[in-house]
Amino acid sequence: PAALIQAAVAPFDSMRELTAEASIELRQGGIRERGTAILQLLNPDLFRMEVRGPFFTHIFTALLEGDSLTVYGRAVDPPLKGAAQGHLLAALTGLDLGQYDLRYALLGLVEQGDIAGPIESPRADRAVVSLLGGRRVWLDLQRGMISREGTEQVDGDSLFREMKDYQQVGALYLPRRVVIERGDISLALDYKSHVIDRGIDGKKLLQDMPPKYRFCVLNF
Repeated sequence: PAALIQAAVAPFDSMRELTAEASIELRQGGIRERGTAILQLLNPDLFRMEVRGPFFTHIFTALLEGDSLTVYGRAVDPPLKGAAQGHLLAALTGLDLGQYDLRYALLGLVEQGDIAGPIESPRADRAVVSLLGGRRVWLDLQRGMISREGTEQVDGDSLFREMKDYQQVGALYLPRRVVIERGDISLALDYKSHVIDRGIDGKKLLQDMPPKYRFCVLNF
């Protein structure tokens, strides 16, 4: 299990560029919203997620620069800026990702961690591993993939991510479906494509940024 967890994320840091397209669905109680998301990664410092609704209407863009996250668009007025942790996204979607790395959370990657306590084996091809920091990881030992991750947040809520239908992207394996759930809120991403080494221009990722004086700065 320790080797599988390490192998699942080890190639990520060596990946230079990634562009992915996904259909996205957000459920809050009985309300359901759908859109399309374009995610662009330029390691190690830039990550951009642009969400559009019906008729290609721009809903919002989340831009991660190092340890700073900016969210702006027609659904965000004024634009929001704060620490890189997932708290800021809660202001827009209601889904607080806590201390999760936004890139890992959305792409379906699991951060490495030391194993804490005995490993559970509910069946021969499954293992449930507890990691330091309160995370739990479900492993599919037959396929060598991580199928689920859960963690208890500071407020006592539990956050779960499910990863399904993996495909090889360069040296990395990424799930085609990622579902993030917390309480009655669910965010599902169904990836249509992953493209690497496309020649992303970092300057273009910073295009359309609102003027600095318009930001509402949030601290957590």
